[in-house]
Amino acid sequence: MFNVFMLYEVNPTTWFYLSWLMITGIFFKFRRVWSVRNLDLFLLLSLGPGLLLIGNNFYWGYVVTLSVLFLLVIRMLCDPMMNRRPLLEVNLSKSGLIFCCVALMLFNIAGLVLTQTRDYSESQVNASLEQLMMFHLNSQLLDAEESQNATTGNGESGSLASGAGVGNAENVAKVKNPSLVHAPGLPFFTRLSDFPRTWRYEKIQNIQNIQNAGVNPTRPQNATTRMAREQLNTPAVQLGHFPVFPIRQIRWTIFLATLAQIAIVTGIVMTGWAHFENFNTGIAAATLYLLLPYVCQIPSRLDHLIPGALIVWAVFSWRLPALSGVLLGIAAALCYYPLFLFPLWCAFYWSRGLWRFLLTSVGTFLFLICISIPIAGGWSEFLAQSGDIFGCIGLFSRSAAGFWEIEGQSVFYRLPVIAIYMMLVLFLTFWPSRKNIGTLMSSSAALMAGAQFCHPFQGGTYMAWFLPLMILVIFRPNLEDRTAYRTIGRRRRRLVSMSASENL
Repeated sequence: MFNVFMLYEVNPTTWFYLSWLMITGIFFKFRRVWSVRNLDLFLLLSLGPGLLLIGNNFYWGYVVTLSVLFLLVIRMLCDPMMNRRPLLEVNLSKSGLIFCCVALMLFNIAGLVLTQTRDYSESQVNASLEQLMMFHLNSQLLDAEESQNATTGNGESGSLASGAGVGNAENVAKVKNPSLVHAPGLPFFTRLSDFPRTWRYEKIQNIQNIQNAGVNPTRPQNATTRMAREQLNTPAVQLGHFPVFPIRQIRWTIFLATLAQIAIVTGIVMTGWAHFENFNTGIAAATLYLLLPYVCQIPSRLDHLIPGALIVWAVFSWRLPALSGVLLGIAAALCYYPLFLFPLWCAFYWSRGLWRFLLTSVGTFLFLICISIPIAGGWSEFLAQSGDIFGCIGLFSRSAAGFWEIEGQSVFYRLPVIAIYMMLVLFLTFWPSRKNIGTLMSSSAALMAGAQFCHPFQGGTYMAWFLPLMILVIFRPNLEDRTAYRTIGRRRRRLVSMSASENL
């Protein structure tokens, strides 16, 4: 009976159509078809087809996703110029929104647990986009390793996850080796985030090594070997002949992913309640976030969720520069790219709170870097991994997996994009000159979305970094009076003025 009622599973295509219908029914303004709200919903929903194509290993999925992200970045850049922001109520009551938000959160947690602990058969391989993306990436890494071994002429396996090659440099240069498989950041965090993928990769690699034992690639394979290799290429063999994870090894992945997702949703609701002064707006924004296909179908990527949660709560804590600095410093140390938010936030706190934010953010970043030295195994090991920690491998890697997976050295094609992104960081630091919390959210969302164009590994899929901020920008009211100068230290100034009046 448990198997009949408790095996919750919605494949990516079905969830895409369901979310499209539910988002349209709840949030679409039928009486104002040509409103900006409807345009925003269309852009957010347009991210779904790209993810489906990426999950099914179509290169054009990255093209579609980054094209939509380009339009969303333009939308975020235009947001500070939209002064008239009427309150557009959703098509559902407050009680209905709360029920939908809680139910979607429970279904998200259930999907996270089931997709990480179930055995996969051939009919269940399409359980989530995350599983499909891991499946195709592992297959790509195995093919590259076979090619590399055949080119170098020995049977030793190259360490693709860390970028180490096998054999002489001339032969290795001829092999397309996707060395980067995660976002840059501290080694212990990247290892924790990569555990779901690397565990599957090692299991698949073991099966392949067993089946390829004693096979000479230079001579024709017999019928038995060909049949074994054909079976290896089927999803049932790669994902079905062993459990996805031992539960003892993934309990921290499940726990941290659940905690991060709850933190994102709670941060969205609290931001709407405290800073927009409208609880309905906060719960509506959280419901829209949970309805998007990305949230349901990529449930356990810690390198997506934890930085996203930290950025959301940094925005919520904007009245406390020291706390926002600590949160952004942790996010920058874990995945590097939030480091590009520092100039923007320094410009926001320029009139008041600058030193508190700057000292805490930079101090937290450097503190985490320092404690990662013994965790990495000493100074020499830390220096060997410093390129990955500080984003040098991420930004300037000569290999890629995703949109930048093109023939030749893709880094030379990425350099102009990186230069444009740096110009965007500089531009948003000085424009608009008078920043409020609304422009801070839209500019932060634009920068985190723009970072997807620079990231060579599955760039465009790290949507938790910017989707919560974009949704808050879509629902936000006019916040021109919420500036750092007017808000930070207001309570202290009020107490000082009251004490002065009492003395008089």
